[in-house]
Amino acid sequence: MFFLFCITTMLSLVLLAAAFSQLKEKPVSLAARVRSVQAGSSAPSLRDAEEFDKSMVTRLLLPLAAKSSKNFSAITPTRMVEKADQTIAEAGMIGKITGIQLTTLSWLLMAALPTLMFLVFLPHVAQGNITLGMLTVICVVALILGFRLPHGVVESKAKRRKHEIQLALPFTFDLISISVQAGMAFDGAMTVVSERTKGALSEEMIRTLREINLGISREEALNNLAKRSGVDDLRTFITAVNYISKLGGSLVDVIKVQTDAMRTKRRQRAEQKANQAPVKIMIPLVLFILPCIFIVILAPAALLLATGGR
Repeated sequence: MFFLFCITTMLSLVLLAAAFSQLKEKPVSLAARVRSVQAGSSAPSLRDAEEFDKSMVTRLLLPLAAKSSKNFSAITPTRMVEKADQTIAEAGMIGKITGIQLTTLSWLLMAALPTLMFLVFLPHVAQGNITLGMLTVICVVALILGFRLPHGVVESKAKRRKHEIQLALPFTFDLISISVQAGMAFDGAMTVVSERTKGALSEEMIRTLREINLGISREEALNNLAKRSGVDDLRTFITAVNYISKLGGSLVDVIKVQTDAMRTKRRQRAEQKANQAPVKIMIPLVLFILPCIFIVILAPAALLLATGGR
């Protein structure tokens, strides 16, 4: 345990030294400062106001991760970065953080948290309040928590966003079906629906329409939408739309069939959760409810037996 503790501490110090070595700001000449002031006196204040409106994570941790990503890109597996990019896309955070920045932030926290725990609890070890083995366990737990914390936050947001898209799919594609029946093209129907609805699915549709306006084919833009969302029902719908577009069939019928299938799957998921409820309720029933019932019923009889019926 002591050997593992020493390795963890040394690794934390090395990673922290590598990260903070990239934080040296480049010197700015006096002429450059004068030119920035001459460009507009209100620009620095507006920029500072915008910076102070941002959260501490955006102002401190993300720039630190961005500057340190060059050092950690060599030790970060490509598959891990790709998975982080996919999770960021599913969370709707494209443009706010990249996969390499997220993984770098994980490495930094993995180094910082054990070091912080070591410095905090070391005096308690010297006083004999806790043992060295307990301190090692605390540092190892802090190491695992520091590595998983950034990914866990993004994954939690991605899960909520996917659930929101899942709930909005039937109603949204009903509106698209009505618009297509009225004579609109599929792109025009998406435009109308995205302007009249709000939420994660509407934002993704607006992004898809921008890609189409920039020259990307509709099939590729829709495939990008399916990849960004990570929702299986939306991926199935887009596959059917692209297939029927190539064959030249009725798009209205395809949308109607896919929407009915989504509602059926949604009903089946609700029934599955309802069937799981009796099994899940057994845990609180056995741990909390039944002991209370036994105490209420058996306690008077136990008192009578203990006092001999008096």
